[in-house]
Amino acid sequence: MGPAVVVVGGGTAGCAVAARLAEAGRAVTLIEAGPDYGPWEQGRWPDDLLDATTLATSHDWGYAGPAADGRTVAFDRARVIGGCSAHNGSTMSIGWSGDDGDLPSMWSTVELAGARQSAAERTRVNAPAESAIQPFQRAFLDACDAIGVRRTDDLLDPDGGAGASLSPVNVVDGIRWNTAIAYLDPVRDLPNLHIVDQCIVDRVEIHEGRVTGVLGTRDGLPVAFDADLVVLCAGAYGTPMILMRSGIGPAEHLRSLGITVVVDLPGVGGALQDQPVLRLEWAATPVLIDALEAFRDATGFLPEEQCVAKVRSPRASDAVPYDMHVFPWVEPDAAHGWRCVIPAGLLRPTSSGTIRLASRDPEDAPLIDHGYLREDDDVDRLVSMLPWLTDLAAQDPLADFLGEPLVAAPSGDRAEAAEWVRANHHHYWHPTGGAAIGPTDDALAVCDERARVRGVEGLAVADASLCPRAPRATTAFPVTVVGEHVASLILEDT
Repeated sequence: MGPAVVVVGGGTAGCAVAARLAEAGRAVTLIEAGPDYGPWEQGRWPDDLLDATTLATSHDWGYAGPAADGRTVAFDRARVIGGCSAHNGSTMSIGWSGDDGDLPSMWSTVELAGARQSAAERTRVNAPAESAIQPFQRAFLDACDAIGVRRTDDLLDPDGGAGASLSPVNVVDGIRWNTAIAYLDPVRDLPNLHIVDQCIVDRVEIHEGRVTGVLGTRDGLPVAFDADLVVLCAGAYGTPMILMRSGIGPAEHLRSLGITVVVDLPGVGGALQDQPVLRLEWAATPVLIDALEAFRDATGFLPEEQCVAKVRSPRASDAVPYDMHVFPWVEPDAAHGWRCVIPAGLLRPTSSGTIRLASRDPEDAPLIDHGYLREDDDVDRLVSMLPWLTDLAAQDPLADFLGEPLVAAPSGDRAEAAEWVRANHHHYWHPTGGAAIGPTDDALAVCDERARVRGVEGLAVADASLCPRAPRATTAFPVTVVGEHVASLILEDT
């Protein structure tokens, strides 16, 4: 049967890893901190986790940290089986092949081709029909065309370039087809798969340089799981936290908390990134409100978010096809009926930060600092998008849908615009890094080319923390691909 495997984290990647290993006959225990609602067909999933028309927020970890100007912003992360694939906007994109070596390092788009296909099939990624495009999103596509951004359908093509697309989605009959449904439901009856929910993992046990198991708590009581192999899939926040509590990380930080250093890996918790976003917002006009309601009455389905434009900002390098996502949405607004949001997200920031432990207690929130906009280049690229967004919003028929400005672009010089961006930026909900993969001569690399943690036998990582830089994409699909690929590496090695 092979080694006994514990997969820590039943999120976007963890469900894929656990299912693929169990299908191959490995004895797998999957540990999830949040609830497991069982097979979708049993009807126990909360409606908000299934409703693909809007973002879910009901199972959030409650993490927060500083924005560029010091204000506190929320870092939404889902604490439930399926992880953020059960909370997100269901937009699927893959990034650009020119970034080979960064998603993650040493894995090429050619090498990942099989994992991409498998992930798309399993999560039932599909392109919505043209008739399913709601009025605001269609107006956005028309406005993009009016300013020279061509219509494309290549968000899942690693060789794709700039363009505006109706996004592929993991939506089936209005249901957000998260990775728990996609991967776990077909294998839940396997006798070699054991799912443990509502369990907080404290640390990995290591004896004489190799993994022996996992320690945690469930229902307030200590629990232990023996393992020959542990795969950490707890995400860009959770995985580095578990590594550090296990004594794997920056020695000085660990000693400051009284944690015995097992392996001094200074890169643990480093290279943390998220994609900063600027947003312009308007009240919906009566024309748009009527159009949205008519569309919902006719179709029974009104998605808030559907389209993504890949755009090269005026300050982008000539070597890249795009560096921004523009991903508009509408949301209910008590004062105006509907609010229209047109954001630009910087996909490949140069700024980065860290995640550190606040204490040894696994229930304590970590100290998260993404280092938003520390580098002037990030600010300059976002500032350069303000005239672009303003021009877009002036195009018909989009302009007919945008009423009173609720968040408007500043009218001053570059310095004023930069200050405005720092004071008003949001983020794209795509944290990466913290346990980056890299070559042997990289002192800050945490994992080797097969996702194995350096200095410890029997310990691997499979989630967004592996990425040494943010991908030029939304992260749900790439992270599922990472789960597929790491599972295949584990099967080759064991």
